[in-house]
Amino acid sequence: MDEQRERRFLLLALGVIALYVSPLFILGENAHIRVHDNLDSNIAWYKVLAESGQITGPLDAKIPQIANGELSRNALGSELTGIVWLHALFPTMIAYALSQTITRVVAFVGMYLLLKTHILPERRWMAVRIGVALAFSLTLFWPSGMLSTLGIPLALWAFLNIRKGERSWKNYAVLTLLPLYSSFVLGFFFFLAAMGALWLLDVLRGKGWNIRFFASIAYMTLLYLLVEYRLVYSFLWEDEPTSRDEYFHARLTFWHCVRLTWKNFILG
Repeated sequence: MDEQRERRFLLLALGVIALYVSPLFILGENAHIRVHDNLDSNIAWYKVLAESGQITGPLDAKIPQIANGELSRNALGSELTGIVWLHALFPTMIAYALSQTITRVVAFVGMYLLLKTHILPERRWMAVRIGVALAFSLTLFWPSGMLSTLGIPLALWAFLNIRKGERSWKNYAVLTLLPLYSSFVLGFFFFLAAMGALWLLDVLRGKGWNIRFFASIAYMTLLYLLVEYRLVYSFLWEDEPTSRDEYFHARLTFWHCVRLTWKNFILG
């Protein structure tokens, strides 16, 4: 009885997510979407990359449509990232809508599994688990960030399973697939650093070296470096100046940053 009730709640939550993203599919190019750092840049870049013939171009390739053909191919992201292929295979708005759907469904599933397995496993918390997971999946995020933030609960679920000694293939499938639809620098660098700190804390507490847990952290980190090989190459070996070398944005005091953080968190 409880399982049937939970299944109905899960279907209802997925229905809410479907309703939330439906305007993107129904209205298409007439849908309301973010402009800044999205429609005015990243979406256009994916389109340009798709039409450049250089999606899988070499490290020294150039994008012919930008900067008189002098823009490095490495500036537009790796071809091993899923969002690049969505925009290559589908019209722009369909690709955008599919990306939103994938991200929000994975966010919901990840938070639900994390809560059910490690935080609120009791039956009495069923509605809370599903409600929190749904709320998390509908939060605002930067679209081109993909699962860099919303995929973290799913990754944490897998890592905590491995930490406890579980050897299911599902955990390693999660760690393998997430790097293909998220960004190392926009979220998972910090998350993996936190997992490393958790592993070290376990060692200091006398819980053993837990080689499997450590190896899983190293494995996901290595995958990110492979997926982001263009960024790694540009960072370590290219010496051409970029627009950020002379870029000045702002100089804020520490307490101004703290105040701004809370303002954005509460009002954002």
